[in-house]
Amino acid sequence: MADVNAQRAAALAQRDKAAAQQRAPARLTEDDIRSLVGTFDDIRNTLRNAHSGDKSTLYRELRLALTYDPGQNKISVEAKPDADYCRVTVRVRGGT
Repeated sequence: MADVNAQRAAALAQRDKAAAQQRAPARLTEDDIRSLVGTFDDIRNTLRNAHSGDKSTLYRELRLALTYDPGQNKISVEAKPDADYCRVTVRVRGGT
């Protein structure tokens, strides 16, 4: 009985530890945001140097849409990746 209780306690402790690690992270600091934005250059450079067939697949998976506004001479970029495909959890705050 003592062994079973010890195994149960260990399993519960492991479960609680895993649950604590899965909680939403704390808010990002300014330094965290700067570091994150800084990685965009690496992504941009990788895409720029990629083979065109690879780019096509990536853009399709991201559901990338480019819209050109000739009046302002601007291109708007929008990506709508499938959250399940990217393993992203989408949370809405405020119950909306």
